[in-house]
Amino acid sequence: MTDIKELTPTLANSLIERIEVHNRDKSSGHSHVKVVIYFTAVGMIDIPTEKEILTTMEEIRNNPQYFKFVA
Repeated sequence: MTDIKELTPTLANSLIERIEVHNRDKSSGHSHVKVVIYFTAVGMIDIPTEKEILTTMEEIRNNPQYFKFVA
């Protein structure tokens, strides 16, 4: 899955291992519930920083012949 256009329930279920919902905490006068989500693909994808994206875009603009893709 490299070209995800929409987050469907099936896709979300495949990316999440489990969800833990803890007991409600009212100690501060407000009600808070801690939720912990365990993902299955953590560490498999490196999300580039904004600077890395801009650098790559500049490289593509300067050398488009090296970045031609055939679908």
